[in-house]
Amino acid sequence: YALDHELLSDAARTLMQKLANDITNAYWKQAMNSRGVVTIFNGKKEETPTGDEEIRRDSITLTTLTNSPKLNSKETELWEVGYFFKEKPNDLGYVMMRREKRELSKDVPAGEGGYEYEITDRIKSLQLRYRQTVGGTWFDEWNSTTRNALPKFVEIDLTLESGMTYSMYVEVKNL
Repeated sequence: YALDHELLSDAARTLMQKLANDITNAYWKQAMNSRGVVTIFNGKKEETPTGDEEIRRDSITLTTLTNSPKLNSKETELWEVGYFFKEKPNDLGYVMMRREKRELSKDVPAGEGGYEYEITDRIKSLQLRYRQTVGGTWFDEWNSTTRNALPKFVEIDLTLESGMTYSMYVEVKNL
């Protein structure tokens, strides 16, 4: 159990770092979105009622400058990534997923396409909150298309099934 717990803690810290890195390097540009949304930052509050409580399993889809392009490809540092939860068959809980779309084009709408894979099924909840200014109001959702901007700060709260919670504030740098 101790080893399992330690591995899970390491995995949670690694996941937090990856999520934080993607958010810190988020990129959104209105001009790139003429004739179709290509750059995106869309954080959604997703609640699942379980018994007496609501569990937050938020999702986020964003374009970010964290891609390492393959050699001799048309890829750039800019790609689209998403984090979301999928229900397991037979009500056996939820799996956290990651989606990656390496080549952005107007042919495939933002938030669609790419390749998705399972991260872990050991996460109880993920809560994301967003704000524009220091001391400003926190929002449970953020859509760059309707808000016409990236958030300046994002709060990440990740809770494992064991009850361990990891929290982090991230500042978006490409504003």
